Amino acid sequence: MKFNNKNVYVSPKAIIGKNVKIGDNTTIYDNVVIGDNSIICNDCVIGEPTGQYYKDMDNYENPTTTIGENAMVRSHCIIYAGSVFGANLITGHRVTIREKAVIGRNCLISTLVDIQGNCSIGDYSRIYSNVHIGELTKIGNYVMIFPYSIFTNDPQPPSNQLIGSEIGDYSIITIHCCVLPGVKVGKHCLIGANSVLSRDIEDFSFAMGSPAKKLKDIRTIPSKIVEGAMHYPWPFNFERGMPWEGQDYNEWLNHNIKE
Repeated sequence: MKFNNKNVYVSPKAIIGKNVKIGDNTTIYDNVVIGDNSIICNDCVIGEPTGQYYKDMDNYENPTTTIGENAMVRSHCIIYAGSVFGANLITGHRVTIREKAVIGRNCLISTLVDIQGNCSIGDYSRIYSNVHIGELTKIGNYVMIFPYSIFTNDPQPPSNQLIGSEIGDYSIITIHCCVLPGVKVGKHCLIGANSVLSRDIEDFSFAMGSPAKKLKDIRTIPSKIVEGAMHYPWPFNFERGMPWEGQDYNEWLNHNIKE
């Protein structure tokens, strides 16, 4: 560990990996596990106790919080206890992630994202700035959520029953979208800007509007870059930061299916 900074508190019950750097004014609570070569920047709180701590401090045991190796958690982030993050996590600034979130490998959680508790996000997914993800939301692998989109979970506000939405692998939610409680978006979907999703969207759909409706199969959308080609499914035309970078997507996919 490198503690070349000031006002750093690391609980004796935390497990800190090799070559971990921790910035000024950062607090690491009980039962936090941070993987090797990770960077926790200034003014972060990792393993923030749940509400039960403040009700019964004497009997409270902080749930385990695990951050995988090679993470970069930027300044002013608050990660609540009981969450699990895969390797190579990258966050922006002032991210809040509540308890019992499960986030996969190689994920990006950008500045001012608010992720409520009991959510799941798959591998290689990217949540861009100012997105709110309500409790019980399930987001698949290789999903991109663009700024100012909101995932809701209360079917009849205010009610006692919360219903999370689900986003399938490889789908893209563009800017200023609102996903209503219980809505399921299939795999390889594209949701246009400013849409309100109040019904399920089937695989390979391009949908938009308020309420959002399927307009066409995304596999019929031509590329604006390569004349005569189709742009979707996007993994055939985008590779930056993805596990198939530098190789043909089909070859990568076939190899991984065989394994």
